[in-house]
This record gives sequence, C-alpha cells and structure tokens, in this order.
Amino acid sequence: MTTTTASAARRRMASALVLGLLFAVNASTRLADDKNPPAEWDGLVRVANAKLDHVYRLPGATFDAYKRVRLDPIQVAFDKNFDPNRNQRSPSARLSTADFEKIKSTLADEFQKVFKEQLTDGGYMVVQEDGEDVLRVSAAIINLYVTAPEKPTAGRTRTYVASAGHMSLVAELRDSASGQLLARAVDNVEGRQTPQFEVANSVTNIGAARTALSSWARALVSALDQARGQGSTASR
Repeated sequence: MTTTTASAARRRMASALVLGLLFAVNASTRLADDKNPPAEWDGLVRVANAKLDHVYRLPGATFDAYKRVRLDPIQVAFDKNFDPNRNQRSPSARLSTADFEKIKSTLADEFQKVFKEQLTDGGYMVVQEDGEDVLRVSAAIINLYVTAPEKPTAGRTRTYVASAGHMSLVAELRDSASGQLLARAVDNVEGRQTPQFEVANSVTNIGAARTALSSWARALVSALDQARGQGSTASR
C-alpha cells in the first residue's frame, strides 16, 4: 500500500468513526433515561458492569492483545435545557458564544489529560498511531449541564450551589487496525451533591468534572487489566 493510499484509508476510517459515534450519541440520549435498555445494540450485547450504567460488547471480542491506546479528540454537547443566560439581567455577566466554546474545549482538554494520566499510570502507552496492539477510543460527553458556569468579571461575586451539574459519557472501543467496533459504554454522572450550599466557580466545576473523568478512565484501565488477566485495579 502506498503512502497516499494509506493516508486516504486512515481519513476514511476517521470519518467512519466520527459518523458512527454521532449515531451512537443520538441513540445514547434516549438510552440515558431508559429504564429498560435493549439487550442488543448494533450487534453488541449488553453485559453487566458495576462501574458504568450501560456496557455493550461484541460477542467473542477479546482485549488482551491491546497494550497501547489511541484517544480520539472528544465531542462535547450541552444539555438541551442548559441556558445560563435565561435569568441573567446583566449583559456583562451573560456568557458569549466564545464562553460556551471555552467550557467545551476545557472539558475536552481535561478528558485527554485525565485519561492519559490514568492509562499511563496503569502501564498503557497512549499513542497517536494505529497498530495491531492499539485500542482506539472514541468518546463524546453529552447532556453537559454546568450549574454555575463562571463568567470573568471585574468585580468579585460568589455563587452557591448544592450540585455541580451533570453529564453523560458515550465511548466506543475499536480495533485500531481494522476499525472493528468491540464495545460501547454509556454512563451518567451527577456532580457533587451536598446537603448545604457550597461556593461554585471555575475551579470547583473543573474539580467535579475531573472526579467523573477519573472514574471513567479507571473503569477503562480496570477492564483492560481484567482482559489481560491482571485482576481488578479499582484501587487506582
């Protein structure tokens, strides 16, 4: 295969991954609230999982050959009811389009950082290329609802909340060499729930997000470890 042909093949695979994930995201929006999830999804069979809400796996699929992981850039989408400007009377305090994009890009960056940290600590190399021993992870964060998104202002203000909000993860695991879909996971997470109101700002919001991201990353590491016969890594 020539370099040009190989590059075209990689572009086609990348496009297929994005389209496949978009279809999965649309279905996952309904699945997130489904009390009776389907037993089968795109040829994947639902399996019990103590860490994630919904996990579907290709019958007969094994993960023991994967020693490296490729993380695709993630997609981030807000909850359809997320509108922090709705009751905001001060124009200077309203979030702009750039502010919304900043929230999404910050969360996407944190996803990459946290997953890379957890995978590296677990002994898995994070790479940018495909290969026979490379597991490709494509993910999206949907239903993102930030209870108190912070708008930089000249004056000091404090916002008190009882919850940091919520978000859902949709992740697909594929054999990077063939593009074969091996597993899909959907998980919903509520932010910090406290009996008393606590101050919320960009620091506490990203802290709550990192807690959820770390939990998702540990679940991936644990699943890979168990597939390779290394036991549970829940303590990581």
